[in-house]
Amino acid sequence: MPAFPTTLVVAFVVLSALADRGASTQRVATGTVAEVHVGDWMLVANEGMRLPVAFGVTTAYEGDPAAIHPGVRVTVWYRGVGERRLVADKVRVLPDPARP
Repeated sequence: MPAFPTTLVVAFVVLSALADRGASTQRVATGTVAEVHVGDWMLVANEGMRLPVAFGVTTAYEGDPAAIHPGVRVTVWYRGVGERRLVADKVRVLPDPARP
């Protein structure tokens, strides 16, 4: 195999691996649920942030998933996996501070 095509293949593989590694980094955000589509996705908002996050088949929940509705505060661990929306790895429903 000539050297130039081999170099192109190696460069493509290295650049693809670097780009993919950055996309799958897990991140965390806390905010208020602004919109929810049960079993599909939710919009988490905070000052200056609007984060659409999809629920995946492997999404873990801390607290009752049925309690996720607009106005509830949540912490979301999520990552970008090349889907239309970011995908939630874990969702924690935070307690309502108004309740004792």
